[in-house]
Amino acid sequence: MIKHKIDVYTLIKSEIHKLRNVGIETANLDCRLLLTKSLKLNKTVHNYQSVNITDNEFKSFKNFIEQRLNGKPVSRIVNKKNFWDNEFELNDDTLDPRPDSETLIDAVLCHFKSKTQSLKILDLGSGTGCLGLSLLKEYPYSVATFFDISKKSLEIVKINSLNFGLSHRSKFVNLDWRDKNWVANLNKIENETKFDVIISNPPYIPTENIKYLQKEVKEYDPFIALNGGEDGLQAYHSIIPKLKNIMKKNGKIFFEIGKGQENCITKLAAVYGLFPQEYRKDFSGVIRVITFIVK
Repeated sequence: MIKHKIDVYTLIKSEIHKLRNVGIETANLDCRLLLTKSLKLNKTVHNYQSVNITDNEFKSFKNFIEQRLNGKPVSRIVNKKNFWDNEFELNDDTLDPRPDSETLIDAVLCHFKSKTQSLKILDLGSGTGCLGLSLLKEYPYSVATFFDISKKSLEIVKINSLNFGLSHRSKFVNLDWRDKNWVANLNKIENETKFDVIISNPPYIPTENIKYLQKEVKEYDPFIALNGGEDGLQAYHSIIPKLKNIMKKNGKIFFEIGKGQENCITKLAAVYGLFPQEYRKDFSGVIRVITFIVK
């Protein structure tokens, strides 16, 4: 197996131009991440480095570039995505973690300022576990239950929890909030213990709108993690009516929502005794998270 020594920028320069020509603004970073994957390295390579690469590794890199040119996200090629300073593993059943979802982590940190308190957290629709596991890292004396309809998603949460040394503070529950008995089943699993914090990033995109999303989203994120039903609010109608039955007194609920959904979700929550304490905007200035309290 012959290895050739070459500097990274010389190796990726032509591929950067290919990606830029199809409108990919992160072309340089994408190339470096894909080269890192090809070389099976743990740390991302940089332009100024020299690397040793075999012909097969170079072919693998070129194959990854072709996938990227065809619209496949880098995260789906390498099966990893950074979120809240941590690298989460993905699979086909998990939503790709988004920077906008870090708004929810910010909201929890604002409302529960002491890192030494012991919180019981429920991550509803946990996906990769990026929300709940990020909070466990912030609150070292807390525990979290990860709730998802997909067994494959929960397997990824388990892997991520092991990678971060958090499996001993994590519980994994395979339930479906569309089942009218989901709260009763959850209460049995939890021995009727209630939660201090409930976090959720449910699917909130109206079904008809999914076909207009970017190719990277509509073709590579799981449909079930995007589809919010006809009005985008289907999941909230399943979740919100039940939440008072699993909340501790003075507990708080943090929902990620779609653009312009705050009024509809607030009105729905009020019917069931949940009232907004804060509306928090994401990096684009869109209201992305509502914090609810029980009255």
